[in-house]
Amino acid sequence: MTRIVRLLIMMLIIFLLGGCTKLSWTTAGKIIPPNSNVCPLEGKWVVIQDLSASRHGGDNDQIWIGDSAQFTRGAAMLGNYVWNQPSYKIKKVNSTDYLMTKYLMLSSSLVPNNTVIEVTTVSTSENFLGEFIRVDDFKLIAFAENKVLLLKKVSDQVDSSLAAANPNEATISQKGRPATSGVLLGLKIPENDGHAYQTLWIAANNGKLHPILTEKDIFFPRSSGFWFLQVQNVSDGAIKEDELSARDVSTKISGLETKAMKITQHDIPETIHQKIIDYVGNDYVAIENKVDGVNQLQVLPVDKISAQEGVKISDLLENGGSVVYNNARDQAIQSLRSKGILATDNDESEENFGLTRKNGHWYLQGRINYQDENIPRYLDYNVNLIPPAKMVSYDTLCLSWQNIKDRVPDAMDAFTSPNRDIAIITTKTKLYVYGITNAELGSEPLTKINLKEGEAVVMAEWATGSYVENWEKAFAANGAQKYDLTSP
Repeated sequence: MTRIVRLLIMMLIIFLLGGCTKLSWTTAGKIIPPNSNVCPLEGKWVVIQDLSASRHGGDNDQIWIGDSAQFTRGAAMLGNYVWNQPSYKIKKVNSTDYLMTKYLMLSSSLVPNNTVIEVTTVSTSENFLGEFIRVDDFKLIAFAENKVLLLKKVSDQVDSSLAAANPNEATISQKGRPATSGVLLGLKIPENDGHAYQTLWIAANNGKLHPILTEKDIFFPRSSGFWFLQVQNVSDGAIKEDELSARDVSTKISGLETKAMKITQHDIPETIHQKIIDYVGNDYVAIENKVDGVNQLQVLPVDKISAQEGVKISDLLENGGSVVYNNARDQAIQSLRSKGILATDNDESEENFGLTRKNGHWYLQGRINYQDENIPRYLDYNVNLIPPAKMVSYDTLCLSWQNIKDRVPDAMDAFTSPNRDIAIITTKTKLYVYGITNAELGSEPLTKINLKEGEAVVMAEWATGSYVENWEKAFAANGAQKYDLTSP
């Protein structure tokens, strides 16, 4: 009996020891949770290159090259800012798909195409710090402070002052900059037989809203500074035409004032020519041309806003993008021919395209004009490509569309800040501003603004950090006034 008991005990010990052994065939293909005691970015890094083009107006871009970034369990530091109790979340994604969402192309020597890469998201309960691609053991690519920075590791250890931070303490001696975000929001407003345009400035500091500012027309940032975009209806006898004008705010005399009485027909026999803005970016504007019933899309460079010819799709898209565009167009034409419609435009100039909004993102859209019983009509079709970065530099929605609809069931559109601290949500009649905490909308909106039916957002240009104050001052200095929230 004793021998049997000893044998059973030995078998039980062997079984327990065997259960602690890591067998390769049992872990293959499974996600292994990271050790909570290990920081995935542990160490000290130095910024060696700015991989992003300037996305802000003015000459106040902060120079990051030479600044350090440090990460440990208890704290994270970027430049002069320190955050306590950071959270590190790792995800593995396809490199090409991920960079497309950032509207960025990087050298394949840094990030090979269509490979699985490791992205670490760093955040605290109040702030989103950034996302970091691990290139190798000694290089990181940081998406932080609305910049794309290349970092080189200089030490496996952080500075002693940072290492002393206790992750269980609520605060540390240095404090990180509170989340600060602002947005220049361009609105298209139906008015009589045309449209008016307006810019709103909406900003928040650590969840507290700044006074909302407003100005007519579109006030927007470019690499050379801030600009105004205006649409003015001018006439010469029976001819009525919308004229677009874009100018640097430092230019006191608008181009419209000098040529308003010099309209030419541009070989167009019709008497009414409307130009309706659908989208405004730093360097391109997407419009709809309406010439006596014929509606065509067009993308114009800001520097040549009054040109008659638009930008060709082939000049914007790279890496086979034109093929995708033409295939989408051919499929749309075939759908029309299946209905017996043969008289379609050929779009040899590749200019009949623009941008449209859907579920919180900008999408490329093509248009086919055709005749149906001698009546001009058109068909819009989707182009399954993310708009190129030269058109749209930032279009990230950090909340799921379902999350937004759960909170605001009649939501039509939404925008979220790069800091992931505020959200702009529009319905048919309201514009809501929400704070975001822990990837969730606040329980109540910070404010709400009445919208006219048909009013739509055509521009959302975000500022973060020190840019918020700079942009707010620049907007106010160029005539912006405090928005009256009590207005109908």
